[in-house]
Amino acid sequence: MPEFTEHGVLPIGVHHATEEEVFARFATSSARRQWLGERLRDVLTTAKATGKLHRLILWGSFVTAKPAPNDLDLLLIMAADFDPAQEPEPLRVLFDHAQARIRFRADVFWTTIAMPADTLDVWLDTYQIGKDFQRRGIVEVSIS
Repeated sequence: MPEFTEHGVLPIGVHHATEEEVFARFATSSARRQWLGERLRDVLTTAKATGKLHRLILWGSFVTAKPAPNDLDLLLIMAADFDPAQEPEPLRVLFDHAQARIRFRADVFWTTIAMPADTLDVWLDTYQIGKDFQRRGIVEVSIS
């Protein structure tokens, strides 16, 4: 994964990283980052428990140099046949935006791999635009 720019963000693009790299890079330098890292571990554990997780994309302040990010912003890309209504209640919470916000301190968005590639590209491009309207990089976490 590349170094941060002079503005404390990743260079433009989708940067691939393993789970271990993400935790080492973004979840260790402050108590807040460690706490958010534990929330991210919870998200990953829950999403993987469905057996349907294909991809995870992270963006926002968590993948910047900001010492105390506010929360997690992420996109889960699930199997084409994924239906959260078919999951046990403890797993469904992750796929309800409001409940996920409370439980994981994360803005969780999700889709399936059946989403057209050009639509997903638009989503990923949008996630690369910060609140300051400047472009920045995002991270795709390799699912193991």
